[in-house]
Amino acid sequence: MREPTPRALLLTLVALLVLAGVSLAFRFAHLGDFGFAVALGIAAIKAVLVGLVFMEITVEKPTVRFAFAACLSLFALMIALLVADIVTRSPPPLGTPPGTEARYKG
Repeated sequence: MREPTPRALLLTLVALLVLAGVSLAFRFAHLGDFGFAVALGIAAIKAVLVGLVFMEITVEKPTVRFAFAACLSLFALMIALLVADIVTRSPPPLGTPPGTEARYKG
């Protein structure tokens, strides 16, 4: 088990900066419904890079790697439930709010 070399650290830093630039560029792109998925994918790639290289998860003890994997699994479950909640919602009714009928009668 070895630590990352300075070259690997520098390449990871460059990759993170490029991904931050891509994330900024996609901020101004009109991706419609795919905007959230693209942003989440870029964030996931950045998180994996930070975890593997800067946090050195690959050279840690197996118990630390297991805890990290459990954390990622629970996070993935939370994101899946969030997406399921958003997809299955119906639009709210846009009626007159209660108590404001007199204002709208003119």
